[in-house]
Amino acid sequence: MEREDGRVKFQMDESQARPRFDVALNSTAADLTMISGLNQNPEKEIQLISELVDQQAPPRKSPEPLIKVPGLIIAPDRDARYRPPTEITSDVMERLARRVAFAKSLPTTLVVVAHPDDEAIGAGGLLAGLPDAVVAHVTDGAPRDVRYAQSKGFQTREEYARARRREVVNALAHIGITPDRCRDLGYVDGEASMQLLELVFDVADLMDEVRPDVVLTHPYEGGHSDHDATAFAVHLACGILRRDNVPTALVLELTSYHNFSGARRVFNFLPFVGAEERTIQLTDAEKELKRRMYQEFASQRQVLERFPIDLERFRPAPRYLFTKAPHEGQLDYERFCTMITGAQWRTNAAKALDALRTRRRRFVQAPGLGYSAQRKIE
Repeated sequence: MEREDGRVKFQMDESQARPRFDVALNSTAADLTMISGLNQNPEKEIQLISELVDQQAPPRKSPEPLIKVPGLIIAPDRDARYRPPTEITSDVMERLARRVAFAKSLPTTLVVVAHPDDEAIGAGGLLAGLPDAVVAHVTDGAPRDVRYAQSKGFQTREEYARARRREVVNALAHIGITPDRCRDLGYVDGEASMQLLELVFDVADLMDEVRPDVVLTHPYEGGHSDHDATAFAVHLACGILRRDNVPTALVLELTSYHNFSGARRVFNFLPFVGAEERTIQLTDAEKELKRRMYQEFASQRQVLERFPIDLERFRPAPRYLFTKAPHEGQLDYERFCTMITGAQWRTNAAKALDALRTRRRRFVQAPGLGYSAQRKIE
């Protein structure tokens, strides 16, 4: 491609016997469809239109974020990634911990968790002070094996999934989060780690839409394969957005559970050097709200009994190396899950990382086609 007299000249591969043609830089999108010969090769057409749009469209202007924090960068080495300054993360943590005092300057928050009820367990009290938050569930909470649904009193997996959706919508209503702020990405419970690349793109689309200041998600700690897949997707989605010059969020973590000396430990993080934790003691009103949220999850009553309601813990997300185990020894989900091992999970993560590093940019030709559409055309 070379410039001549204010025009862009394209010379296609001679082996394809494609014609030469000129396109004015001020051509409109409608003009692009009239270019002769484009429909003969869809892949070349996509590449060509993407290049033209890159040259013609003015830089996208994003709204000023409340908290100006660069996102995480996809890099082969963990230590090469960006880490937000301590003063920024401390300021955000303080605002969230004292959300009543900072009611007029709270960060826009997106919660991305694996299952319906994870947000209530890890951040129900915090979310009571953030009614404008958006909550997204990666899975529908229903495993593919119908025997699990039947053990809960449902005839089909789909019926069980609908029940879990009703439960979480009713639970979030107690803290002012409306159904339109409750998103479901639709993955099958227990299978998110088998579709990591797709999940990364879906989360990137969601973050691009919401443009949050803060994303609250799971730590990478081997508690549940879907939890780890969600953490992976959030971190890598931030990298994609940053690579495309889209303002990205500060990633914070809520607690869930993990294997500690052969037993499941809840409401604590795996130790990580340099990670600043913040414990929030819930008020009586917040504890009552959280108790009401728990009561809405009728199908999960026995599970929720193991999680207290008096405190919540948060921390800035560390810089994980997802191709390494989160801790030595057996992971918690390896003790109960027969679908995937930790080694298989990390193999899937390595493949997704390799695929993401080879993508130089997103497909930008048509409005409405975001990151998730890219996987359908590449």
